[in-house]
Amino acid sequence: MKLDNDLVLINGTDKTDQVSFCNFNNGNWHIRFKRSNKVYKYNENKVVWYRDPKRLETASKIVYKNNQPINGINDILVFETHVRLIFNSGFKKTYSRESLTIDEDSLSNQNAIICFDYLKKLSQQIDSEEEQGRKLLSKQYDSLTTVSSQSVLSAYLERKPLKSEEKKENVIFPFGFNVSQKSATIKAMNEQLSIIEGPPGTGKTQTILNIIANAIMNDKTVAVVSNNNSATSNVYEKLQKYGIDFLAAYLGKRENKKKFFSEQSGAYPSMDHWVLEDTQVQFIRRKLEESEQELNQMLEYKNKKASLKQSLSSIKTEYKYFKDYISKTELELLQIKSYYKLSSDRVLQLLIDYERSIQSGKITWGQKLFYLMRYGIYNFELYKYSSEKFISNLQRLYYELKIKELETEINRLGKKLKNYDFEAVMNQYSEDSMKLLKGKLAAIYGKKKKRILFDEKALWNNFGEFSKEYPIILSTTHSLRKNAPQNYLFDFVLVDEASQVDLVTGALALSSAKKAVVVGDMKQLPNVITFEIKKITTRIFEEFNVDEGYHYAKHSLLSSVGAVFKDAPRTLLKEHYRCHPKIIGFCNQKFYDNELVVLTEAEEETQPLVIYKTAKGNHARDKINERQIDVILKEVIPQQKIELSSTGIISPYRLQADTIKHTYGDSELEVNTVHKFQGREKETIILTTVSNKVKANDFVDDAKLINVAVSRAEEKLIVVVADGGERWHRTNIGDLIRYIRYNNFQVIESKIHSVFDLLYSSYSDKLLNIMKKSKKVSKYTSENLMNVVIEEVLSDEKFISLDFVLHQPLRMLIQDSEGLTESERKYAMNPLTHTDFVIFNKMDKMPLLVVEVDGHAFHSENPVQLKRDEMKDQILQKYGIPIIRMKTTGSEEKEKLHNKLLEILR
Repeated sequence: MKLDNDLVLINGTDKTDQVSFCNFNNGNWHIRFKRSNKVYKYNENKVVWYRDPKRLETASKIVYKNNQPINGINDILVFETHVRLIFNSGFKKTYSRESLTIDEDSLSNQNAIICFDYLKKLSQQIDSEEEQGRKLLSKQYDSLTTVSSQSVLSAYLERKPLKSEEKKENVIFPFGFNVSQKSATIKAMNEQLSIIEGPPGTGKTQTILNIIANAIMNDKTVAVVSNNNSATSNVYEKLQKYGIDFLAAYLGKRENKKKFFSEQSGAYPSMDHWVLEDTQVQFIRRKLEESEQELNQMLEYKNKKASLKQSLSSIKTEYKYFKDYISKTELELLQIKSYYKLSSDRVLQLLIDYERSIQSGKITWGQKLFYLMRYGIYNFELYKYSSEKFISNLQRLYYELKIKELETEINRLGKKLKNYDFEAVMNQYSEDSMKLLKGKLAAIYGKKKKRILFDEKALWNNFGEFSKEYPIILSTTHSLRKNAPQNYLFDFVLVDEASQVDLVTGALALSSAKKAVVVGDMKQLPNVITFEIKKITTRIFEEFNVDEGYHYAKHSLLSSVGAVFKDAPRTLLKEHYRCHPKIIGFCNQKFYDNELVVLTEAEEETQPLVIYKTAKGNHARDKINERQIDVILKEVIPQQKIELSSTGIISPYRLQADTIKHTYGDSELEVNTVHKFQGREKETIILTTVSNKVKANDFVDDAKLINVAVSRAEEKLIVVVADGGERWHRTNIGDLIRYIRYNNFQVIESKIHSVFDLLYSSYSDKLLNIMKKSKKVSKYTSENLMNVVIEEVLSDEKFISLDFVLHQPLRMLIQDSEGLTESERKYAMNPLTHTDFVIFNKMDKMPLLVVEVDGHAFHSENPVQLKRDEMKDQILQKYGIPIIRMKTTGSEEKEKLHNKLLEILR
């Protein structure tokens, strides 16, 4: 028999190389073996003879048996029910077809080859930097001669649609969960690739642990990788805490491997108390299913309560400013009596209706009846008072009712959670989930007496057994492929801190993944790329002409997979557990579009935000600011009564950090750069900004740097900054100073008021609805059009800190009217004199620009209105508030507004 053409199976065993003759005659097989002249007779069903197999192109195929790669194959012969593999050594072995997976090599695809060669060339150039670990990269790319089509790297290179499975049932959460974490875990289990965006303090590690637990429950292997050891050691410590670290092999760099293999104990932990009978498993699963639905509802209540508390804090702060404003107007408090129970929403609608009524003169009896019928207002003596008093009292009533409504709803939700005993139920749910996990582990490992002791060679020649014993591998990103056989695919690869993982290193991890979960935060610091590397890698990028999503100098692994797979399932972990609400409030407002739900509790009387200003002068030289160092050591530390062991001082520059450390000399006080503090936190953080003057795009003002710096502080953030920081427009540090001053109610000596954002944003929403319903072509039409223009302009990243309101009265923008003429004062103080739009800075609510709309005939054909417009312009000019007048009939409104804002923020 010819081995490359025939397959003879006798009783299911391959005997081809022993058979010299084979013939079927009279319903029987007649077979002679090579070492005998005797012919043996077999029943028809005992022998199968296949001929003319299909020969596969070995170079483009990868073969797996039981998920383990079979390497060193020279030839693949595919018969009807079996496959014969001929190895480079000459050894031959036959397998049933169903026992093997024959996979395509993606590097036979032209698009994949171009992208792979691009990454390979990058690895060679990066290696030339001689950075620690970098020398490994080009060697690994040289050895990476095949890429499984099942791998995530295959989809990444070819930009193939990602695969998705049907939702898995019975997902468990032994480490607890919230709404976002649950969603992220389910997506991770079902999707070929999913992205988890984890802002500071949102429980990324907890989510990773739940994904690991569910992988183990489904008999899968998991690799957790990161560019820094602290991220993976954090996962390992949590596994240790729950007594399941025996599943994990902490590998990665050489020292870790050496430590792991030398410290194997050859024993399992006692699992006697983990054992569950089938009936117990079923009982616990039913119990989990029953409690999960209610828990989901309670989690929604918990999030809603937290969001309402954020709203309450914001409106209380604004109300404080409002009371300061009305204290200067000697407002007489009016009793607004109604047959109905008025809500804040109804009061706002009443305010709008009243303002529209008085535009035509005094309130008529018909209008009074309208207010009686619609709002239940029965004390008609109210209308004897001036419209200014009536409007101010409605505004005051809005704040008071809104605060009361929020407090009532917060208390209602709090009682629901308390009556449900949320914390106890969640703890029980986690404990029961952990029982299932440990019961599963007891069933697999509990009856084994001795544990296999492996040596390092097992990573290549016995990985099947090794991965059964250690289904969790912890490694650095660039070392993962060295900790498994060539072409091995982990069921899951979790890449933590992926915003700090570069493309070349990240792609290596993806080459080992059937499914990948990429975890990180694009709003935090990325991997550091030198100017020289940027130049080199950009040149290579242009040479290969690959898609922008693969640009090494512009992308981390996290941002790259997001750009390449635009439809990849994403989860933003929204629930925040680390910082004081006022501290994370800045990051939330500035960087996360207010999407975070802050679950930390705060005492009202605490002051979590503090500014220390240095005197004017040029104290910053060569990335050191001696004056700021003096302020920290001689004022901040003594005055703030700081506990040194729980305090960190952080600086954008290494030189400033080292100088403070050397000057102070106390080893208890940790001083470091912002980059080194990423992933860590302290109760108190002192941020030294170093620079005397900050401009947009300065290194010290980088958005990601400021986000990381602020979010390191759990209870108190102290910012040491040069005087005048609040005037650094279009800067993140300037916005931070403005935010702190506003929230600390540090009223700046100014001729103008901050914008009453929450009052007039709600007012604007209602007014816009009226405008949209108005069929009459009027000023409303023009303002509607301008509203769209302003929204589009402010969507530009440059104006991320800006917002706007509609129709805020002019009198609520100016602090006093001393500088006005009598006619100007009368006009400005009229409650009907309003601005069309006010654009303001969200951090301190201070107005930046008034936008007036002159886009309809009412202006151009009305001399009285033109005179009023001129007076409004003069008043705003006196108070230093810029104004721009726009005609909605023009074609360049967007560009004009855009340029005006840039001019103001210069």
